[in-house]
Amino acid sequence: MRGALIHGVLLAVMLVYSYRTWTRDKTIRPDLGSVVLWDRPEADIAAIELKTESRITKLEHRGQGKDAYWWGVETTIEKKPKKTPEPAKPAEGSGSGSAGSASAGSGSAGSGSAAAPAEEEVRKTQEFPLGEAADKIVKGFVEARALRDLGQLSDELKKNYKLDEAKMTLTVTFKDGPRSFLVGGSVYGGSDRYIVDQKSNRAYLLSRDLMSGLEGGEPSLHLLDPRGFDLAKAESITIEGGGKSKTTARVQTGVEGQQVKTWGDPATKKADQTIANFVDNANTLRPTEYRPELKLSDLTQVLRLTNKDNVGAVLGTMTLYKREKPGELSPGAELDPANPPKGDTEYLIVTEKTRVPAVVRKDMAQRTDQDITTVFGEHPTTTAPPAPNPFGNAPLPDRPKTPKPGEGSGSASTPAGTGSAAPGAAPGAAPAKTEAPKGDAKGAKSEPKGGW
Repeated sequence: MRGALIHGVLLAVMLVYSYRTWTRDKTIRPDLGSVVLWDRPEADIAAIELKTESRITKLEHRGQGKDAYWWGVETTIEKKPKKTPEPAKPAEGSGSGSAGSASAGSGSAGSGSAAAPAEEEVRKTQEFPLGEAADKIVKGFVEARALRDLGQLSDELKKNYKLDEAKMTLTVTFKDGPRSFLVGGSVYGGSDRYIVDQKSNRAYLLSRDLMSGLEGGEPSLHLLDPRGFDLAKAESITIEGGGKSKTTARVQTGVEGQQVKTWGDPATKKADQTIANFVDNANTLRPTEYRPELKLSDLTQVLRLTNKDNVGAVLGTMTLYKREKPGELSPGAELDPANPPKGDTEYLIVTEKTRVPAVVRKDMAQRTDQDITTVFGEHPTTTAPPAPNPFGNAPLPDRPKTPKPGEGSGSASTPAGTGSAAPGAAPGAAPAKTEAPKGDAKGAKSEPKGGW
């Protein structure tokens, strides 16, 4: 009894905790601190940059006025040994001299220390539109706050906070100049970071909510949903492709009490499963990389979807393009003019949020491309009803009985006198004579002797 009571109390506590978790106010902003670093309008901020030895992540403020937007640029830095040119081969006939000089020089080479191999930096840059995580970071730096003001640090504290040899820098560039900070270690038992102003030498404790997204780089900052609007608000979609146009609308289908919303004919309000599948597949297209260097005039338009709300206002558009991508050589391979690498079809989408062409998965985009003909062609809008019973409500006829062994004519067990050939008779032989049984009806004609 006592054990059941304890379990009941624990269950009640868990239910209360779960209820408070699910019903908590999710609009509460994270605590970024109360120590004012600056208060500047968003238009005054030109860029926010986090730089390490291997990566530079930068949020750039582009455009002017109402057309202004934030854009991501990330550069990876890789250091590789610098390739040295191969020494020239000695001319023929100079083998003895070169050998002697090589042996003579071997002593000096061995006596000195070997020089460190030269390195070169290989940089790769990618651009991408920003998502909600980056938007929150930008808002945090507009009215920048710190958790604590640590003042000017001694050399010992700088060492404790790992600011003495810090190689990570955070730079916020304003229209009137940059403000740069060295980024040190994390606070003990947490993820908030120590920073020090490189100009004033004043240190602060900065919230992890301002740093974690920048440290995560492009995977943490890029746009997740290319549409930029809530699909549940879309009440009609205009599909344009192959020189044709068609509009589909939200309709309800199902029996009373179990109705669901789907896509169908706006005039008849009938559900169209073909259209619904097509729209669902198109909405699953997600960017894998962005190609700002491509021009739309060099791409072939495949499809355009225009989403509108219940009053006909445009929520957003998505255009699907394709292009023939030139073939690429595998690393280390040499170009063979007679057999150049084969090209491939690449699919891309453009929305108001992506702004530039974004590569999407080929298999899913290709399916959408192939289904355009079906969407604009004749196809059933509802499932065909089952075929009626040809017998109506009448009972089904009896199944034929399976003959038992020994019944029926022509079987091997048929008794003599039924016209079957006697066992062992040659093929085509006359049947054996059968004696008329006694007690036959009068007037029965007897068989002549000697058979047929």
